[in-house]
Amino acid sequence: MKIHLAEPMHRSQQRALRQRRARLPVGMTGASSALPAVVILLIVVILNAFLQPDFFSADSLSSNLQNAAPVILICMAQAVVVLVGELDLSVGAGISLVNCVLASAPALAGWGTSATCLAALVAALAAGVCNGLLVGYFKQSSLIATFATAAIWFGGALVLMPQPGGTVPEVLGEWFSMRVAGFPLAAVPVLAALALWAMLQRHRFGRRLIATGSSADAVFKSGVDTRLVKLLAYVLAWLFVFGAALCISAETASGDARLGLPYTLNSVAAVVIGGISLAGGRGSMLGAVCGALVLVLIGNVVYFAGIPSNYQEMFKGAVIVVALSFTFIGARRST
Repeated sequence: MKIHLAEPMHRSQQRALRQRRARLPVGMTGASSALPAVVILLIVVILNAFLQPDFFSADSLSSNLQNAAPVILICMAQAVVVLVGELDLSVGAGISLVNCVLASAPALAGWGTSATCLAALVAALAAGVCNGLLVGYFKQSSLIATFATAAIWFGGALVLMPQPGGTVPEVLGEWFSMRVAGFPLAAVPVLAALALWAMLQRHRFGRRLIATGSSADAVFKSGVDTRLVKLLAYVLAWLFVFGAALCISAETASGDARLGLPYTLNSVAAVVIGGISLAGGRGSMLGAVCGALVLVLIGNVVYFAGIPSNYQEMFKGAVIVVALSFTFIGARRST
């Protein structure tokens, strides 16, 4: 009888030990995967400082931050989706849609700044829900589903703004370029997004998101509704898409249905540079942020070095290849 009672206790202790061991590599992998992106970012920063003597001045840092804020946010959006094991090819078209809502709503509906921003937020979250339902509940391939919805969002942007124009509420532009005690307010959306992500990592949803990307079947068998996890991941991602579109619209002060299209591939590139596995469940948001900064600062290097802008994409591709090689080497060492 004693042996019979002791066996379950022994098994439960072994199970707890295995769980503790299983948790440790995930955190280590997430932190270490961002290391190549950090190294590449440091190299690019050094090149910028060498080519641009006033790179660390307040004005230069503020200007670079304004350019980087929307890129960071859209890359964070893509990172959330990739970490859950999916992909979103509609984020760029989503930026265009939100931008056109912000630029056209004041004239079409006579709304003020608050109502216009609320309408743009609702449009972004509705797009996220649509993508999440298609991928999570209807089990559609994220590649095909978001490719299709990208065409829908882009079509909606064209309906609202057939030609570039319109006017984004001036308050947004004034706020985005403002500095308080030397602190650029353009950093506020990025810091808010990072704070939200850090908070979610302490919540069970954040852990379930990473676990679903690592092994959706195992998480489902443990009693977690992975469909809901993927839906909420897309909604969270599109909250970041809204933030990115808000920053871009504040900077451009007008609407353009084609404004956000280049950001889709840039977001995927930043995720790859950041060391986040496209298979899901492995990587960190730090890597995505570093990858976004690398993409922004590469443009500065090309410009200040006097290299023709046509070579910018070549540089970007070379950086991605280097980042992939680091990821491959890290994966081989871990095995």
